[in-house]
Amino acid sequence: MTEWLIFTGVMLLGAMLPGANTAIILRNTLQGSRRRGFITALGLATALTIHVILSVIGLAALIESIPALYTAIRWLGSAYLIYLGVVYLATRSDAKTESAEKSSGHPFIAGMMVSLFNPKLLIMFVAIFSHVVAEIQSVTMQVLYCATPILVELSWLSMIILLLSRPAIQRWLKRVRVKIERLIGGGLVLLGIKLGLG
Repeated sequence: MTEWLIFTGVMLLGAMLPGANTAIILRNTLQGSRRRGFITALGLATALTIHVILSVIGLAALIESIPALYTAIRWLGSAYLIYLGVVYLATRSDAKTESAEKSSGHPFIAGMMVSLFNPKLLIMFVAIFSHVVAEIQSVTMQVLYCATPILVELSWLSMIILLLSRPAIQRWLKRVRVKIERLIGGGLVLLGIKLGLG
């Protein structure tokens, strides 16, 4: 059980690191909708579930071992992050919230795409699950290990969404929405470039 607690702590620290997941949650909750934030979090969690399943059945190791496939996934992820960043950078005013929502697409799909096309997540899960889960005999513990990253990610993102959707914070965020969206957009473009360059 001690090993699982350490594993959970590592997963929590990973979820807390600011990155594309946090940026898209901030952006979609910033739209003034707690619902959009939670739908985005479900998309991110779904992609994480796919990463875990791919790692457990060994497909992630196969993707890692085929350089062309890995590169293609990396470039798709990079292009999507840069696209989202440009959309967010193009935000002009509070009056444009509805059109901004439409241009950034469905929050579930946006969340899933951001996480799904991140090959570094795939490699991380290959490294973790090839060592940790392989050594566990109990099926119950294997399921617990597989569910932990998803539950930790959902819990952390839910805390962010609930904090950001408080009325006082929402009022402040709406006043500085355009600046924050441009900051998030710039961050996503930089993350996309970094991912593309490897």
